[in-house]
Amino acid sequence: MPVKARRVAVIGAGPAGAIATDALVKEQAFETIRVFDRRPGIGGTWIYTPHLPPKIPSLGDLLSGSADAPVAVPSQLPTVTPLSEEVNGHQIRFSDTAIHANLHSNITPALMSYSQEPFPDKLSAQTLAEYGPGAPFRHHSVIREWIEGIFSRGGHEKLVELNTTVEKAEKIGGEWVLTLRKETSGRNYWWRETFDALVVATGHYNVPWFPSIPGLLEYDQKYPGKILHSKHFRGGSKFKGKRVVVVGGSVSSHEVVHESLEDAQQPVYAAIRGEPIPAFGWEPFLHPGIVIKKEITRFDPETGRIFFADDSYLDDVDHIVFGTGYTFSVPFISQVQERIKNAYRRLPGVYQHTWNIEDPSLTFIGMLGGGFTFRVYEWQAVAVARHLAGRAKPLPPIPEQLEWERRRVAEKRGGKDYYSIAPNYDEFFEFLRDVAGEPASGTTGRTLPPFDKKWLEVWTGMVATKIAGWQRKRKRAEEANGPVKAKL
Repeated sequence: MPVKARRVAVIGAGPAGAIATDALVKEQAFETIRVFDRRPGIGGTWIYTPHLPPKIPSLGDLLSGSADAPVAVPSQLPTVTPLSEEVNGHQIRFSDTAIHANLHSNITPALMSYSQEPFPDKLSAQTLAEYGPGAPFRHHSVIREWIEGIFSRGGHEKLVELNTTVEKAEKIGGEWVLTLRKETSGRNYWWRETFDALVVATGHYNVPWFPSIPGLLEYDQKYPGKILHSKHFRGGSKFKGKRVVVVGGSVSSHEVVHESLEDAQQPVYAAIRGEPIPAFGWEPFLHPGIVIKKEITRFDPETGRIFFADDSYLDDVDHIVFGTGYTFSVPFISQVQERIKNAYRRLPGVYQHTWNIEDPSLTFIGMLGGGFTFRVYEWQAVAVARHLAGRAKPLPPIPEQLEWERRRVAEKRGGKDYYSIAPNYDEFFEFLRDVAGEPASGTTGRTLPPFDKKWLEVWTGMVATKIAGWQRKRKRAEEANGPVKAKL
């Protein structure tokens, strides 16, 4: 189904929303471009929210897949309603972010930045201490400033409506009708606007995901506050003298384990199912202050005991931090949210992580992973902007798109494997570049360069830098405390 939109709404003002807005504006094909973000500033998940108390609102809802439910919309609009916990609560709406004071990027600027928007060469004291003046990682405040700069340099901030939540998006009579709620002056102001197309750029780092483990829910009810998620990690000081288990073998687990080492009771336990992510392997966990355990198989709420796959167990654990990632959630689009609930940790019904198969006037940017973020968002954004302008290469027939999804589910099922573009980075980038084509003559449309094989070398070097940092840290600890514990 060809699309030629005049009015486009972008939902989200983070890194994906920023580049989507810029690509749409530079396409010079749209009468109206509006950007809505529920937070009070530009930056998306890179906004630091230390003033919002971190807490899991309901572990039961997260485990059952019923968390982040849509709110009731007033029957008559426009209208004004009082603030309420159900509508405005940051915990139940998952509007707080995972940023903590020392959080840094884990991807080098050469791959993270957009082709026309390089990252500033600005390093934090912690980065300098750990990696030296050539460090490839940036503090979260630098990244947020960079996102803000994309909006401000292009004059796009005038398109942004902050403190504004898209509570409902539905297709009526060929138009997308958005029900919007703006929190202002201590009240909720509700209204509607109509568009021809939507770009969803809300990210997938809002709603925590927990594995289903026998006894987990009952344990949480018996010992409230012991079960945590890495989204709510705010630094190791909370764990001063505490016995801590960190669950998961990916990036967030690396971070929580190492940020906790100085404060927590040693050893810190790392519970890992199978193998950790291949890029880093076991290196992050090879430290005298870390003991590796098999995956958790059962929680005993009566005794507080935690059992592992090798039949070992731990008693007297103070905190269990799940660094197990997130699930997708778009509660404002009911038909998509229903598909998400019936799938395993993926965005179903979407072709190449970008186009809604049933109706390609609905598009998604930034709902993927596996490396080369944020860079790949730019390729998505330009392809989407051209597509919505009616200038892109046509998408394949719907049966072909559905077959792409069927094969991917059969091979990867869901979770990170499904929405990761690794290791076929060049294939995905070049697919998007082919769909986008060149900018229309006489326009300021963005030109996508070909995928550069040297980027893969940069990626490899970035991984090596990170590993070298862990190795230095391990060496210092071994000199002070003795060798690494044997892996269980």
